[in-house]
Amino acid sequence: MARKKAARELVEASSDLIESTDDLRAVLLRFKRRIADLQAVAQGEGGVSLVEAVEDARGDVMRAQVTDALEVFETARHRVRVAMIRLAIEQGSNASAVGRSIGISRQLAYRLASEVKSNNS
Repeated sequence: MARKKAARELVEASSDLIESTDDLRAVLLRFKRRIADLQAVAQGEGGVSLVEAVEDARGDVMRAQVTDALEVFETARHRVRVAMIRLAIEQGSNASAVGRSIGISRQLAYRLASEVKSNNS
């Protein structure tokens, strides 16, 4: 039963990661377009100052959107890693093996495993 729960958690966390990846991509594409606009201003196109261009582009809002999207993505990625460790442990593997398989350090894998253990308590 615990293994099914761990598998379900991984599926849910993975779905959230996919969604956050799509959201982050959309935000980064908008950010990329704004950067291109600023490059044009830097080259003297448009006849406005950099500050005016950034204000027109709502640079403050764009920065906050990028920061928020990155935080959501990182939270989702963390949840996937924890869920992977949880399922691997349920399947009889250890944190070190999972860490190697997903390309994270042994130390991070053990921190995630301790998070799994503390959540099970």
